[in-house]
Amino acid sequence: MLKERIEQDLKQALKSREQARASILRLLLAEIHNQEIAKKKLTEDDILAVLGQSVKKHQDSITQFRAGSREDLATREEEELKIIKSYLPKPLTTEELKRIISEVVSQEKPEGMQDFGRVMQKLMPQVKGRADGKTVSELLKEELNQQHGL
Repeated sequence: MLKERIEQDLKQALKSREQARASILRLLLAEIHNQEIAKKKLTEDDILAVLGQSVKKHQDSITQFRAGSREDLATREEEELKIIKSYLPKPLTTEELKRIISEVVSQEKPEGMQDFGRVMQKLMPQVKGRADGKTVSELLKEELNQQHGL
């Protein structure tokens, strides 16, 4: 399970005195533990959701630090982000994502943008944790516009 892998990596980071890595792994385990308290029993998907939330927080922090001309902090956040992403499944390429969107659109046969939500609902479980929702949304809008000549 993913949680055990993170725990093992934390032990290894502590043994090899990798302070930055140990720090971020502790943070991830704390967030996972908080979810365990809230939900009682966590699935792999729940842990992936915690990691996804952490990725979003770090991406937001990087944006804010860059806007505030704090490149040193942005760089540190990027290093932490790399560690977190190493526990996530391999992200889908744009081509793979477009193929999955095309398949779902052909199955659902939407009549236009009014069916956007229904198609997204069918699409997101297939790409969960492997593609950003914003990117999926943009590509789906593009596909629907092409199909319906909008």
